[in-house]
Amino acid sequence: MIRFLVFGDLHLEDCTDGEDRLETILNHAKEEQVDFIVSLGDLCFPTERYAHVVEKINGCGIPVHHTIGNHDVQEWEIGHSLRFLGKEKPYEAFEVGEYRFIILDTCYWQSEAGEFHFPNKQRIPSRYPLVPREQLEWLGKQLADGKETVIFSHMSLVNPFARRGIANKEALQQALAGKNVRLCMNGHDHGSDLKWVGNVPYYTVSSASQFCWWDAKGERVENLFYKDPLHVIVELEKDEIRIKGMESDFAGLRPEDVGIPDYRWNGVDVHPCAMSCVLKRPE
Repeated sequence: MIRFLVFGDLHLEDCTDGEDRLETILNHAKEEQVDFIVSLGDLCFPTERYAHVVEKINGCGIPVHHTIGNHDVQEWEIGHSLRFLGKEKPYEAFEVGEYRFIILDTCYWQSEAGEFHFPNKQRIPSRYPLVPREQLEWLGKQLADGKETVIFSHMSLVNPFARRGIANKEALQQALAGKNVRLCMNGHDHGSDLKWVGNVPYYTVSSASQFCWWDAKGERVENLFYKDPLHVIVELEKDEIRIKGMESDFAGLRPEDVGIPDYRWNGVDVHPCAMSCVLKRPE
C-alpha cells in the first residue's frame, strides 16, 4: 500500500494562522508515516517573506512535491516560482513502488500568438487556464507503458464552470481515456467534488484555509475561514483507493451569510470538510 497526504490552497498571505495550519498538516503526515506529501499549489506568494515556510516544508523529513498554482505565478515568472519552491520543472513525474505519480502544470493561457505560461501581465484576451500541447504530448508518453498512474493538478481537469477547470478539458480527458489512470486530484476551487469520466475519478481537495467568495461584480471578496486545516490522506491499493478526509466548521462568516444557502459555488461543495470516500477499481 502507498499512503500519501494531499493539501492545497493554504494561501499564507491571507491567513494569520497559516504557519500553524501547515504545522498541523506536517505533524499529521509524520503521524501517518506517509510516503510523500503533495501540495496542490497556492501555498504562499513566492516572496522572501515566506522563504522560511518553504524551507520548513521541504525540510520536514518527508518527500514533498509541489504543484504550480495560479497565485504562485500571479505576478511572477515561472522560473522565479520554481526556484522559490525548489522545483526543477513545472510538470514532472515520479515513481513510488509500482505506481507513477504525475504533477501537471495547468497555469497556461492561449491567444492567437500561441500558448504561454502565466502571468498574462498585459491582460491579452485569451483562453485559460489550460494544459498546453507540449505538455499533453509529454503526458501521452508517460501513460503509454500502462503503469498505474495518479495525476495531480492545481486547476480541475473536469469542472465545467468558466475558467475554473481547464479550457481544453476534452483533450485532456481523451488523453487519459483507456489508460491506467487510477485517480486525478486537484485544488484551486476551495471546495470538495468527485466526478467520474469514464473509468477515471476526478477528486477536488478543499482549501487548507478558507472558502473564498466574491460577488458577481467582483467588488466584494470574503474569505470564510475554516477552524481546521483541511487535507486528506490517500491510501492506494490494488483494488481500491481510500481517501480519508476530515470535517471542520467555519470560524466566522458562513456561506449563508454571503447568499449561498445551498453550499454550492462554482461547481463544488463548500461545506467545511474534505470529503472521504472509497473508490473501487472499475470492473
